[in-house]
Amino acid sequence: MAGLAGLVLAGALLASGRRALIDAAAVEPFRVEVATPHAPAPDGRWSSRVLPPELAARAVVRVDGVVRTGPEGHGQKDMSDGTWSIALGEAPGLRLIEVELPRQGGSEVATDAALVGPFSERWDGAPGCGAAVRVAGAAIDRLVLPPLREKLLAAASTISLLGPETVLEEASVRLEGDALWVRVALAGSHRIAVSAKLEVRVAGPRRLGVRLAALGPVEFTGSLRTKTTLGAAALGAAITGPLAPLGGLAGYALADGYIDRRARQEVETQLSAALAVASAIPLIPERAELIVGEPRSRATLAFCAVAIESGGVAAHLSLRPDKPDPKTSEEASRVRTRLAAIPGPVQHGVALPPLRPVAPTGDAEVELTIDTIDALLDAWTANGLLGDLMGRAQWVERVDAALGEWTTLGLAGIEVRLPPSLSPGTGDGWALTVAGLRLGLTGIEGEDPGEVLVAGRGFVRPHYDAARGRISLAGSIDRLRLSCARAGALWPCFGALLEMGDVAAKLDAQLAPGAAGLPGIEVRALLREGTQAVRTGGLELADLAITYPTPGVLRVAAEVR
Repeated sequence: MAGLAGLVLAGALLASGRRALIDAAAVEPFRVEVATPHAPAPDGRWSSRVLPPELAARAVVRVDGVVRTGPEGHGQKDMSDGTWSIALGEAPGLRLIEVELPRQGGSEVATDAALVGPFSERWDGAPGCGAAVRVAGAAIDRLVLPPLREKLLAAASTISLLGPETVLEEASVRLEGDALWVRVALAGSHRIAVSAKLEVRVAGPRRLGVRLAALGPVEFTGSLRTKTTLGAAALGAAITGPLAPLGGLAGYALADGYIDRRARQEVETQLSAALAVASAIPLIPERAELIVGEPRSRATLAFCAVAIESGGVAAHLSLRPDKPDPKTSEEASRVRTRLAAIPGPVQHGVALPPLRPVAPTGDAEVELTIDTIDALLDAWTANGLLGDLMGRAQWVERVDAALGEWTTLGLAGIEVRLPPSLSPGTGDGWALTVAGLRLGLTGIEGEDPGEVLVAGRGFVRPHYDAARGRISLAGSIDRLRLSCARAGALWPCFGALLEMGDVAAKLDAQLAPGAAGLPGIEVRALLREGTQAVRTGGLELADLAITYPTPGVLRVAAEVR
């Protein structure tokens, strides 16, 4: 009897256990529903629904690693249907949003990202002045004046009044009070010396206007002057008769004064004409390839303001990425898709420091605001350049090889849907958030996981590779998440890929200085190309240092030879 009772009890336990397994299998998997995964949040809030709804009470929401649910009141939730509404704050940029569900044996985390504005116009309206250039007065004396002296002497030797034996006695420039004070002295068959004050102003997007503000003494001596004045003295003596000495002196003075006036008028006329010609010469290219040899990296340059002081010359410029110019219908479709997904570059509202003081710490300085850099990343995402640069750095091949060491999964491609987002950090770098990266995985068995999306946060700083003459981004990843998405739902997936594959460490290796994992700017080649007018072959970059004078502003100081 006891055995029969035990058998019945065992059967009951088996039946109840089987029912528990069936019930467990029927439970909905944890997921988070959103309107569109990895998308802009126009109203500055992130809204979602946790499924099954009863899990919402246990879930914790973090925004950029900070808990935003609970008694702080940052999040609003409806326990009846599992909905959340989280205020994302006013700071612009990407937000990494993690919905964590604690479970026995480890938490599950579904990850989303939201892009917060305000957003600036891409190509319409007045360009923002987000770039500054400063050149030290000493660098102008050392690098710019010598070739100008050579050109001046070569031109002077062809002037009949001076002749081929002309020497340059003096050619100097003094920077003072928003003006250039210039003195030139040439000696040949005759000697001419001129002093002038020149004012500089912005005269167009690519031009600086130079105006003659004041003309100093004009010195003109030589045989022509002597013949003219002596002839005038003899004529004056002949006319005045008994008063010949006085008449000769008067004739000499009149002729000498006439020559001075004529010389001054001629110098003023010729100098004004020369300055008009110089003012019409474009000083910066209309477009520049920031990545040499890559047309999609072109940006339009324009002067905004200029200032002169004893320390040097400074100018503010706008730097606006060019519109995408797809060459095929397929690429045009991809560009339209990317532009539709991104409302424009985020705008931090960071302004450059005033033009004064203009004295740089090195020969030259260039400053860029974080808004300018974000605009470049936005444009390069839209035109596909950022994805192609990752392809050239062999991100896909390297990750695929790493996966092949321990799993049957492989990586076939990476699609960049949202631009990386920068925000002012502390110390010597900026915070970096990446999202909207879609992985094309191969070797997946079983049910289709939908889209596999990557999001993460880290730290990035520009690094100068002196051997290559190139500035590129380097940094590290602090938080990295994978989620799968389909029809507006997000759920945790492939978490083991990140942990077992040590993906974060491998990404850090890709982002290490000198690894060329992120796009860079060939500053040495750009300097050579942009200074051809100053010297044949252009100027050479000797050294470079990167600092952060104010939050959101990057300064590059260069030594040039």
